[in-house]
Amino acid sequence: MSNQTQTPTGAATPPARGRWAGGAPPFPGSRPAALGTLATVVSLVILVALGEATDQLLMIAPLAATAMIICSTPVLPPAQPRGVMLGQVGSGVLGLVAVALFGHSLWVAAVAAGLSVGLMLLLRAVHAPAAATAVLAVLQDPAPLRFLVLLAVGSALLVLVGLLASRLGVIGKYPTYWW
Repeated sequence: MSNQTQTPTGAATPPARGRWAGGAPPFPGSRPAALGTLATVVSLVILVALGEATDQLLMIAPLAATAMIICSTPVLPPAQPRGVMLGQVGSGVLGLVAVALFGHSLWVAAVAAGLSVGLMLLLRAVHAPAAATAVLAVLQDPAPLRFLVLLAVGSALLVLVGLLASRLGVIGKYPTYWW
């Protein structure tokens, strides 16, 4: 028995895809994968180098994820400057407010991360790594102003590296919109 069905005209239609079959996106190709990887490495090395030069920590885990999103999927909404900047800084503020009101705990970090999703949706600036930024703000003890300035600077640098990588043809068109 065939998995194909017949249409009213008698033509066979391909079998329906199973829920778990074939859902992965196609491989982008060796060149885009290598260049996206290279652009991600370069952007993170820039954050580390500038952090070392200024004795400030710029390369934090959420920004590593941001670099990956910008350099590997530059046309998607989470990669756009609005999502990166508002998502990261808004979630950082939310995390700092949460810790000021309720203290440092995993419970507060979990709630702050969840609330950051709502904030990003409200701001129309969804950027998944920013939920981790809210967690970081709660579980670490950063100086608030310094943390937010470094977060904004790191985010802006990643956007600028993405823009430069796009102009050089290393990654696809970036950004597709600014704000």
